[in-house]
Amino acid sequence: MQIAKNSNMKSIIIAAIVFLHCATFNEALQCYSHDTCTTNCPQLSDTVRTCTNDENRCYKLAFSGGVSRGCVRDRCSAQVNENFMMANICCERDLCNSATTPKMTLGGLFILIAILVFARI
Repeated sequence: MQIAKNSNMKSIIIAAIVFLHCATFNEALQCYSHDTCTTNCPQLSDTVRTCTNDENRCYKLAFSGGVSRGCVRDRCSAQVNENFMMANICCERDLCNSATTPKMTLGGLFILIAILVFARI
């Protein structure tokens, strides 16, 4: 009888985890969003926007004339113009378009450490 209770409890916990994951996964994406600016850019915390259902990525467009951020659908590329280069940085997590410089992830840090350790062997 005790084994059946444990099995039922495990099933309930697994179902709850799956439900919470699906409920969180379907929330609308939030991105920082502002027009092109150079020196007088707004505080990012004041520019949070909830994207529409058809917008699935955040972008940051950086070029010689400034920076702009917002929501977009499937637009990720680097574009070269005659006078300057524009780079579209796209990501798919809430508020992921804030960085002014690339950040190293924890996984990237472990890979770097592993390379350094094995290079010495």
